[in-house]
Order: sequence, then C-alpha cells, then structure tokens
Amino acid sequence: MDSNTRQLILQAQSGNHTAFHELVTKHDERIMILAYQMTKNEKDAEDLYQDVFLKAFKYINQFEFRSEFYTWLYRITVNTAYNYHRKRSRMHIVDPGPDNDYDPLNWVAADELDETPSDEVRGAVKECLTILPKQQRTVFILKHLQKLKIKDIAAIMGVSEGTVKKYLFRAMEKLRVALKEYRYV
Repeated sequence: MDSNTRQLILQAQSGNHTAFHELVTKHDERIMILAYQMTKNEKDAEDLYQDVFLKAFKYINQFEFRSEFYTWLYRITVNTAYNYHRKRSRMHIVDPGPDNDYDPLNWVAADELDETPSDEVRGAVKECLTILPKQQRTVFILKHLQKLKIKDIAAIMGVSEGTVKKYLFRAMEKLRVALKEYRYV
C-alpha cells in the first residue's frame, strides 16, 4: 500500500471526511464497475455502490492494514452484492431477464480482445454468466473483468486461493462447453 493511501486511511479513521472522500474518489470507478457486474443493471449497481461506501465509512476504523484498501472495499462490495441477491430472492423479485442492460463485455478493455465481439457472442457470454453459480460468477468477474490476482480474490471472498482456483476452473469449463462454437473462449 502506498504511503499516501495509508495516510488517507489513518486520517479517515480519525474522522477526516475529506480524507475519506479522497479514498472514495480513488476507488469509486472500480467499485461502480464491480457493482454493475454483480447486480446486472445500472439502478441496482448505484444502490449497491452507495451501500458499499456507507459501510466503508461506518467501518473504516476496523480496517487493520492487513490487506490493500481496494481489497477491503471489494470484499465489502461482494458481500453486499450477495446480501442484495439473497434479499431479492426472499422477496421473490424476478430478474428482469434478457431485456436488462447488463453486458459484461462492455467492461472489457477493447485492446484485450482481438476484435470487438459480435452481438451474438456478447449475448452468449451474458447468458452463460447468469447461469453460473454465484461463487463461480464472482470469481470469473473479479479475475477476467476486474483483472484481480488470485490472492486478492481469495481475500475479497474470504476463501483460500485453492478455492478461488477451483471456482475459476469450474466456471471456465462451463463457459468452454457453453461457448464452444465461438473462438473467444
């Protein structure tokens, strides 16, 4: 962790709202992208984003410098997203389905793909990601769309690196089978 981030955290823990705002500004785009990837639509992502930073503000004093600050924020985001999905399923809210605006490939940098995938490929990947179990989908998003390292994903999810690798392997196997007719996977 760089010394500037460390200082901002210490200042935020002492009640400095400006320092906390700087921390938010430093990480807000990545958290919003992750929130969108986890919730599948803009409105829910905005709500999740707000909840994440409210929780971060509330619990900043519990940050113990055992991990990077962004890892701590990602863990809050993932846990908040899981709680959000659990709450929605208890309320029997139906997922908006194929008409929603969730497109995980929109978040992949253009230079990371040989060429822009077709709408057909985007649709196939989108559908495949929605049918993956939540742990596998989360690991896939964090690894391939957020470009995080295995050790960071393990810290975010509160599991071992081996478990992350297992989820990632299973997700990739399912995606390979489902997308075998496309050259992207």
